Amino acid sequence: MVTLKDVAKEAGVTATTASRALRGLSSVTPKTTQKVLAAAEKLGYRMNISAQSLRTGKSGTITFLTAGIDGSYFSTLAMRFAAELNKQGRHMLIESSRYLVDDHGNDQDMSYLFSDGIIAINAKHGSKALESHPSVMLEDYAMNSTYDQVNAPSVAGTRAAIRHLYDRGCRHIGVVGAGIPPESNPGASQEVRLLAAKHECQELGLEFDDERSLIRVSWSRDGGVEAGHKWADEQLPFDGLFCPSDGLALGLLRGLADRGVHVPQDVAVIGFDGVPDGEYSVPTLSTIAVDFAGMAQAAVSLLTRRIDHPEEEHYPQTVTVGYKLIERESTAR
Repeated sequence: MVTLKDVAKEAGVTATTASRALRGLSSVTPKTTQKVLAAAEKLGYRMNISAQSLRTGKSGTITFLTAGIDGSYFSTLAMRFAAELNKQGRHMLIESSRYLVDDHGNDQDMSYLFSDGIIAINAKHGSKALESHPSVMLEDYAMNSTYDQVNAPSVAGTRAAIRHLYDRGCRHIGVVGAGIPPESNPGASQEVRLLAAKHECQELGLEFDDERSLIRVSWSRDGGVEAGHKWADEQLPFDGLFCPSDGLALGLLRGLADRGVHVPQDVAVIGFDGVPDGEYSVPTLSTIAVDFAGMAQAAVSLLTRRIDHPEEEHYPQTVTVGYKLIERESTAR
């Protein structure tokens, strides 16, 4: 059986350097890393994660826990986190929270048990997975949380989006999405963005009604298509529409196009997230681009601090990352 020492000898480095190179640590030069990888491939060496876990008490794996990975938002976010973790020689496991328990609340998938920590988005507080591991919550706006939180700039970004529509001449601004509380989920980004849109409209002296100012659809691309059809079929009075996610906005553009509506001439549209798809839609999508790289850096830093220093007392921290307003064709009046 080929061992790490065999790989190190073949590459002409120490076993410690070989181990660091195989884990992708930045402390090893690219040239040395390539020598070690070539030696490992030549000898047919495979890292024994189980042995590593027994020896160090850590697997080097982080679970990215999400309700789903459909859509560009989650894939963009996951790739940023994978890249950030890779810089530290750690690996990422993507787990769907939908399948952690069965219909009766019994454990169904426990692969997260092998992880050193969890980065979760849209996960329930107090779940067994989060309680049993060092964990960081993304897009979690709950007050007095016991977890570290790393959030998008939902309030500031939404206000900037509404003001952008206002500056482009929109005076009847509508919001695409579900309802204001109690229908929505307290502490979720959806609620925070809807309320921020309402408050910014009111500060600008624009009318905003919890019923009439919303186009109530699901938070999805299909929901956006439905909203576009509603705007046209029901002749809704909005001259500007804010979508709390780019997925909604891209669906909205499709729905409006189905009805022959011209964007931005007939109605201006702006989204929120900054996923790559918006660069290729027709028209291209104006959006609030979230600093995904900053979100990954902050969350990984908070999590690794808890993993590497379990003996220290860690108080929950909340980090809100920045944004950039990107104006494209959908609001270019």
